[in-house]
Amino acid sequence: MISGQKTRLGIVLAVGLASGGLAGCSSSTGGGTGTGGESSGGVSGSGGVSGSGGVSSSGGTHGSGGTTSTGGSEGTGGVHGSGGTVATGGTSTGGEKGTGGVTSTGGAASGGSAAGGSTSSGSGGTHAGGAGGGQKTGSGGTGIGGKIGSGGSGTGTGGGAGGSSSSGTCQKGQTKGSDVAILGESFYAISPQYIQNRVQDDARTAGSLGASDTYHNVAVSGQTMNYIATTEWTAATQGGAAPKYVIMDGGGIDCLSGSSCPTCASTFTTLLGKMGTAGVKQVIYTRYPEPGNPPGSNTSLKACLDMTMPGMQTACEGSTSPKCDFLDLRPVWVNGDTTDGLHPTQSGGDHVGDLLWSEMVKDCFAQ
Repeated sequence: MISGQKTRLGIVLAVGLASGGLAGCSSSTGGGTGTGGESSGGVSGSGGVSGSGGVSSSGGTHGSGGTTSTGGSEGTGGVHGSGGTVATGGTSTGGEKGTGGVTSTGGAASGGSAAGGSTSSGSGGTHAGGAGGGQKTGSGGTGIGGKIGSGGSGTGTGGGAGGSSSSGTCQKGQTKGSDVAILGESFYAISPQYIQNRVQDDARTAGSLGASDTYHNVAVSGQTMNYIATTEWTAATQGGAAPKYVIMDGGGIDCLSGSSCPTCASTFTTLLGKMGTAGVKQVIYTRYPEPGNPPGSNTSLKACLDMTMPGMQTACEGSTSPKCDFLDLRPVWVNGDTTDGLHPTQSGGDHVGDLLWSEMVKDCFAQ
């Protein structure tokens, strides 16, 4: 009798345990969160996807007040608390939000975007790690190097390319007339000195030369390159004070006397060396306009100049102390700029003078 009662009691307990276990584990497909998919304190699991709003299984009920245990499985009858969200201040590291997940207010995403990619800032959130040159600020958040999400606005810092500098700006009115010497022959020497006058007028208009100040012109008509390099240079430095700037030509008279000037370039190189030693800063050597009237019609002189001038250009551009600029006057020389085929009229002086002044401004020469 006792034995029969024990047998029936064991059957009842077995059936009860079996039915209790089934009741505690039953849920519809997708109703529960897989192991590792639960949030710990409201933080999205690494790589896990939250169930869609924690839907209960058909016929199942939410356990009153049940919570998800850290790293474990749900307790008997337990499910996510009603309306569970990502906790305020939660941090996601490279993970994806599950369907229906709510972004935390003030949560920081660290490394959530690829280098150089775009990151969207949440309300008050900060995104760091996007590669780029500028910095933009979104609504309440800051993107460093990346792009801010829709609605973001801000200022770029350091994103510009090729910034400008004002360090090379010339200071006006620092040059006295005696700081500029003009060397050469009749192209600069013959009176009235249209070219010199035009350059001086341009300099005065720009505030680079005093109203009554003039440049030191030591050019002498009919003189060779050797005379310019010796006698005229001595006159330019008379009194022991060398000019800071030199405007000159040379070699034209040598070409008038022969078919070429094989020594002109070497003589010019020697003169530039003397100028550098004396403290001259800059030189502008002007190539003659096309000779003749109309320009270029004096074919024999043109042929000699065409042969001689390349050597003068090489000598000039090869000088670093002083710096020497080779200025070709042919492009501005037109019909009416000369009557004798060699010397400028008023219009010729104006054209050459304006070209000279533009070169002087560009090089901060005698400003």
